[in-house]
Amino acid sequence: MRVALVNPNRYLEPPVIPLGLEYLAHYLDREGHEVLVIDLAFSRDPAADLAGGLGSFRPHLVGFSLRNLDTSLYHDPLFFLDEFAALISAAREACGAPVVVGGTALLAGPREVAEYVGADCAVFGPGERALPHLLRYLEAGERLPRLVDGWEHSFDRGEVPARARWVDYAPYLRERGLAGFATQTGCLGTCDYCLEAGLPWRTRDPKAVVAELAQLREAGVRELHLCDCEFNQDLETCKELLRLWVSAGLGLTWSLYMKPLPHDEGLFRLLRESGAASVTLSVDSRSLAAGAYGLFDLQSFVELARRQGLRVAVDLLLGFPGEREDELRDLLDFFRAVRPDTVGVNAWIRIYKYTGLGRGIRLRPPGRGTFLGHREDPDFLRPLYYNWLDMERLQELIGEDPLFRVEGLERRSNYERLREGDPRA
Repeated sequence: MRVALVNPNRYLEPPVIPLGLEYLAHYLDREGHEVLVIDLAFSRDPAADLAGGLGSFRPHLVGFSLRNLDTSLYHDPLFFLDEFAALISAAREACGAPVVVGGTALLAGPREVAEYVGADCAVFGPGERALPHLLRYLEAGERLPRLVDGWEHSFDRGEVPARARWVDYAPYLRERGLAGFATQTGCLGTCDYCLEAGLPWRTRDPKAVVAELAQLREAGVRELHLCDCEFNQDLETCKELLRLWVSAGLGLTWSLYMKPLPHDEGLFRLLRESGAASVTLSVDSRSLAAGAYGLFDLQSFVELARRQGLRVAVDLLLGFPGEREDELRDLLDFFRAVRPDTVGVNAWIRIYKYTGLGRGIRLRPPGRGTFLGHREDPDFLRPLYYNWLDMERLQELIGEDPLFRVEGLERRSNYERLREGDPRA
């Protein structure tokens, strides 16, 4: 069957190569389907380009990858679903094929997102096996189900997806973008504000990951960013991959996200030997208060990374219901003393319908603080934030220390801030 895969994600700060579509295209092609990837990231007239591609290809199914609902930052509040809905409408006019949506935006509510954008079907979770499964419905002349759980389908740990075949990397690399890769899906964390918390955790075969990286190197890629939610879910799994990576001598530079635990000196040594240049460390005051990790763990992380020459950016989320200002002052003072390379502070917490925090706030709104944004949306698809520490008071707590920056006031990624020689890092 003919399947058109569409990248409608046109946020370019920085542009993100659509890794999920590359993986999907590989699996569909492997099973004998004809695939067309329509990448609208840099299109000047996306509706027209989409209609032209679909009109000539005449697909049996159109799949849209929806990366994000919005920017998730109160000070940079861009909402993407309206543009996605308009493009899906244009796709229907162009070819009339059923439309399937997938991607991380659906973590906010697969049924809700599908209804908002006007899709026939939503795939929640990995789509590499789910999408070929959906095509069997069409081959049998049956209607598509409204919702498909991608986690229920098999997972090929050892598959090596073809890279740089389906998407032109050149415009991305010219405009500050990096190629991505994944070593795992899901998350072992339980952070009650996060959409990815508790998703089934599956690791790829390290040999397959290294083979994929070798493909990217042959395609001319030299700098990468990891697309896992956080790399160090399991210490030994990380080390096994990194040992293979180092022995392959790929000569790649890469950046990654990590959580405070688990870590040890050997992990950071292997990261440095593999070519890792910078790490974004995800920290939130709620997990810290709950004992998921402690200040000693954060200090150890920063010091061990620094010892191996890795630069560290901290993404710090604070200002949860029930917190006190003196607790947050102590936390900021701690980072002043430990001195990672930069600390991005966010005190405006994005609320989602199905997170633990979102459910709790709906049942019992906190007595302190305020909600900012679209309170009228019962599905919380449009941005809604909880905040009790306003900008003026946050700036007073931060002071004039250049270590800190308020997230959302500039559109630059951490890997850009941490590049050597960047005076703003």
